[in-house]
Amino acid sequence: MSQEVAGFDDDSGLPPAVVEGIQTFKAGIVSTAIMLFIFLVSEAETDFNLGVPAAIAKFVGMDGEPYLGFAVFVVAGVVVWPLLFAAIEDRFKAIPGGDDIGVRGILFALLLWVAFLGLGSAGLQLEGAFFFLYIVFSLLAHLAYGYSLGVFYGRFTR
Repeated sequence: MSQEVAGFDDDSGLPPAVVEGIQTFKAGIVSTAIMLFIFLVSEAETDFNLGVPAAIAKFVGMDGEPYLGFAVFVVAGVVVWPLLFAAIEDRFKAIPGGDDIGVRGILFALLLWVAFLGLGSAGLQLEGAFFFLYIVFSLLAHLAYGYSLGVFYGRFTR
């Protein structure tokens, strides 16, 4: 990737890897904002009964500390997951549909969603309709995150 394509001029002096990292973080910011919006809508629609902030805090090992858990969630969504995606996204090309970077982002997000459900949701008091809504909204949020991460990563870095 050239620095000129990434929006930096040749005089910036930044190595291409740094430029690509910055562009990857930009994709993470947009994608995390989209995911956060879906989570906020889901919480508002259920009068804050779904417990998504509690699940996020539990997922990052800060049960009972939703604000710290939320901060870690944002850092992971903006920095950690985008960098991991950038490192492994080429491996998804072998899967049918993997030629589309948006599909690769969705596949990546599905892995994150399964981990989120398995690690972060255990022990939450979700029953009946709230359990169904929790599954649906968390899946939608992860799919939107993955798709937008893939699309914006591709747009910003290529």
